Amino acid sequence: MRRFLNGSMLAAVLLAVLGGGAAYVALGGASVEASGDQVTVLVLDRDVAVGARLVAADLREARVDAGSPLRTGTISSTEAAIGQYALFPMVAGEPLMSAKVSNQPAGGGLAVLIPPGRVAVSVAVNDVIRTGGFITPGDRVDVLGVVTKEATGIAELVLRDIPVLAVSSVAVGDEAQAGSKAGADNPRSLDTTVTLAVTVEEARRLVQVDELGKLRLALRPRVTE
Repeated sequence: MRRFLNGSMLAAVLLAVLGGGAAYVALGGASVEASGDQVTVLVLDRDVAVGARLVAADLREARVDAGSPLRTGTISSTEAAIGQYALFPMVAGEPLMSAKVSNQPAGGGLAVLIPPGRVAVSVAVNDVIRTGGFITPGDRVDVLGVVTKEATGIAELVLRDIPVLAVSSVAVGDEAQAGSKAGADNPRSLDTTVTLAVTVEEARRLVQVDELGKLRLALRPRVTE
């Protein structure tokens, strides 16, 4: 019986070793396969201002998993990126998104600033609506709507994280005119327009609330993506 138990224990040890080895091989294979599934994306190696033309020194390559959400909408070819113009401020370390650059400078007209899949819609605002006049082209905003229902004003979040393409006639990449903020010496700026980049569905909601109620723009902070 003692020999039988020792033999059983030896067999169990051998099976455990073999099983562990098989598991190691399987994990090793998965690791190799995962590393083989990585792709190259471009990220900013330094901060880039609106309107700047990208050069090689602005970019570096990074490896990410092929299924990573960081890959969505990014540019992977250095050759395709060099010479593009920044439509929005970009910071070091963020992926280079195709929607944030154009092959034409920002001064080429508003149409070249509109990201793919979006349209430009302008809304009439004053300095109160556009957060004291501090909203500028290249910012991102939330759009709040106040609609009166049964003599009660109800506020709701209409749109979230919307790019600002232009304020009045100043577009992304243009130099803002001095004294553009509203005041006693600049009364015309009390009534101006803000042009937003929205989807077609967002445009419908924006126009509807603008017609039926009042709009407020909430400035979002600029953060590293």
